[in-house]
Amino acid sequence: MFRFRMEVAGRVELDRGIARFADGVADYRPIWPVITDDFCAQVKDQFATEGAAGGDKWVPLSEEYGKWKERHFAGKPILQRTGDLYRSLTNPNDPNAVHIEERKTLTLGSRISYGIFHQTGTEKMAARPEIELTEAFKRSVMRNIQVYLVQIASQSGFRTGLGPLQSSAVAAAAQRGFTPGASGPKHMGGRTFHPPDHHEHERGHESGGRRKR
Repeated sequence: MFRFRMEVAGRVELDRGIARFADGVADYRPIWPVITDDFCAQVKDQFATEGAAGGDKWVPLSEEYGKWKERHFAGKPILQRTGDLYRSLTNPNDPNAVHIEERKTLTLGSRISYGIFHQTGTEKMAARPEIELTEAFKRSVMRNIQVYLVQIASQSGFRTGLGPLQSSAVAAAAQRGFTPGASGPKHMGGRTFHPPDHHEHERGHESGGRRKR
């Protein structure tokens, strides 16, 4: 039995076991780029819809701060005053991005220190989570991992029992960049934070109150 676990800011979002074809697979790095792309797309949608893509729309800025921001940063959406936080979570090559691929672990996140406060909220600032993993995203992650395991099993000479549709899915997955013969993640850490290089904090006293989740 192989267990796949995803966490966001210390909260377990997904914890599922995979029994079929998982034995003997020691390296999942070939599948990580696919999951990274899906993660970045999910976060882009979250920012573009100001939270609606993942559930509840973010709490609006206070009237006072909204006017100040419009005067000094006209047209900039919520949490995108400078764009540092957005870029760090949507581009794995950004200098402030956390993107660590190991054999059984994928860690994605941001080095922007204040991101965690927006993710979880504080006593003086409403939560505006940048990362909300939808059920569709979770299903996609599990499907991609299962397709990868089936591909490895096929290359190892096992009979997979796949029908035409499943075989086509394996072929499509292979075309997305899976490496033949490589084979592992057990945990994907949604967020990892380090000391920041820039500041883009939507100030807490102007957050418009704390949202009940």
